[in-house]
Amino acid sequence: MFLNNIIEVFLFVNPLGPTCFETERIIESFSSERDEKVNVRFIPLLNFHTIGNIIKETDNPTLAHRNQLYTDSFYASLAFQSASMQGRKKGRNFLMALQGKVINEGKEVTKELFTEIAELIKLDLEMFEEDIQSDFSKSAFKKDQSLAQEMNIQNAPSCVLYSGNNDDYGYQVENSITKQLLHGFCDEKVQVEKSNVNRLSLLQMM
Repeated sequence: MFLNNIIEVFLFVNPLGPTCFETERIIESFSSERDEKVNVRFIPLLNFHTIGNIIKETDNPTLAHRNQLYTDSFYASLAFQSASMQGRKKGRNFLMALQGKVINEGKEVTKELFTEIAELIKLDLEMFEEDIQSDFSKSAFKKDQSLAQEMNIQNAPSCVLYSGNNDDYGYQVENSITKQLLHGFCDEKVQVEKSNVNRLSLLQMM
């Protein structure tokens, strides 16, 4: 069960999505502004919808580009899972550094880039390289996809937030995720009858 005075945030992202990258920054900034303890979990989400969203953002609808995006996103997800095995914050730092290189600098998704970032954020490189090829990373990725299905999450970015102020429900938001909205949930100042906001039973969040 979740505890009072702890905020739990589940952010579902495509690891190579520009909008997802910006939303991750919002979540990180939001968590630093709260007096409560904030547990943040980034969850890679890879499906037809999340790839389609990137296609729209990059304006390159070719089949070859779609297939490459899927492959790159899958391996980026495995690399993120591997980094996360050394700590959830390490995983978030790895993902955001990777996105910065790919989205802002136009770098290609390669094993060499993964290694460069792992060294940059001071991961145990030997452990990282072993984990990225392990069945455990693939299993963790599959569990995250199952979690998204259980929560009925199909698009990225999507955020599920639980605040200790409410013992029964969390809130699910798609796309239009702002710090003002997140703070409002925690301070009980937001009307939830908005089209992009759903109440989510705690039974769906376990």
